[in-house]
Amino acid sequence: MAKTAAGTVLDIAELSFSDLALLQSSETPADDSRRRRVLDTVATELGRGGSGLLAIAEVPRVGALRRRLLPLSRRLALMDYPTRSQILKNHGLASDVPLKKLDRSVSSFAKLLRHSGKLSLLELVNNTHSINHGFVCLEKIYDSDGSDESNCDDDMVNLGELVNELGLYMMELGILIARACDIVIGGGQLEQSITDFGTAKARLIHYHAELDNIIIREKENSTKKRLLKKVAVKPYQLSSQRRCRSLCSCCIKSEDMTPVVAIKDNSSRDTLVQGQAAEISRLNLWQEWHYDFGILTVLTAPLFLSASEGEKCLINQEYHHSNGHTHLQLCNGRKIFSVRCSPESFIVQVGEAADILSSGKLNSTLHSVSRPLSFTDISRETFVVFLQPSWDKTLSCSGYCLDTEEQSSHNIETSIISNGSTGSCDEDVRMQEILEKIPPLSSRLRKGMTFAEFSRQTTKQYYGGGGIQQNN
Repeated sequence: MAKTAAGTVLDIAELSFSDLALLQSSETPADDSRRRRVLDTVATELGRGGSGLLAIAEVPRVGALRRRLLPLSRRLALMDYPTRSQILKNHGLASDVPLKKLDRSVSSFAKLLRHSGKLSLLELVNNTHSINHGFVCLEKIYDSDGSDESNCDDDMVNLGELVNELGLYMMELGILIARACDIVIGGGQLEQSITDFGTAKARLIHYHAELDNIIIREKENSTKKRLLKKVAVKPYQLSSQRRCRSLCSCCIKSEDMTPVVAIKDNSSRDTLVQGQAAEISRLNLWQEWHYDFGILTVLTAPLFLSASEGEKCLINQEYHHSNGHTHLQLCNGRKIFSVRCSPESFIVQVGEAADILSSGKLNSTLHSVSRPLSFTDISRETFVVFLQPSWDKTLSCSGYCLDTEEQSSHNIETSIISNGSTGSCDEDVRMQEILEKIPPLSSRLRKGMTFAEFSRQTTKQYYGGGGIQQNN
């Protein structure tokens, strides 16, 4: 079986934040054409038969926060264990992966967020410019987006504040999307379920380059002291958005905090990486195939970092995919899609709880994260917020499993068996392998089950002793 394949590219449908703000205005008539377009997009993309993904662009304030926070994940991942543990403790973070495992492919740093119920971004828009003829003017808000970037030499000292601020803004995006879904499907359960709980889990995630694992292992051997001077990576903070946007240089600080800045322009090697980005890695995944089991997941567009060894230090810099590929893979029907979006957008993804609470009117997303092909020095950084109902929320599944999840799985299997002429034998085998890694929803969901029980059962069947993906 082939290890790679040319992926079908999926460009996520995109709404602007002003589109969401428009839906909240009491002054917008129900038959407004732009309002109808926004709701149609939500229904088409997140509803049954859609991708289960939607991108939100032009969100005020959060672009600068994303650029400051994401590079910190790699710095945390490459720190020695005692130093990292102290930093996480100081900022109220913890890890939900075994960070002492030297060959791990992912490092994750988590924090619980508590939302006050105040929609700060929406208030910011409404207080800055009223909605005028269906459009929101955000220029003055964006003028201040980059102003905070030069206020702190080392954003690691602001780690907790950055996680909290960006995380709460992303919770708000999820609440606004849930509100739009409630308008589309009726019933009003999703937003109420999220706000009643008022808490979400945020995860700052570093997907390791192979070079990262080499560094981690070598730090454990006799050359640890020498290598420690190379791996404390710090992004160079641009003092203004008006500086070059096409490149983001990075700075390495040695133990004496002396910065070494490396700026690298686009090379032929970069072009080669970009040219291969549409290919899908079938076997070498950063994260295995799974469904998120909450209501909505809100993600930043990923940041990619390229590291190479110079004569005196490890040189680390932002790598830009010119074609916008995220290395997020989506399985829909019998096709695997390579997802791409604009670099400053936020991705909203439907989880299984939303699928269940909407009685199958929304479409949860089966997805994975693939590694770059043939390149060992590219890492992936992202920040994710998981929105869920209260732990004691009962998930009503009357008539749901057979009509939606089981039927969908049956359709995929039937397609694989009956439509062999539309794809290769390798593709059919690969689809079967993906399905075998997913514990069926019918085995995890019972009548009268609370979300806490569903969460425990799902985690157990994926990753627990005897779980399908227990070694991942």
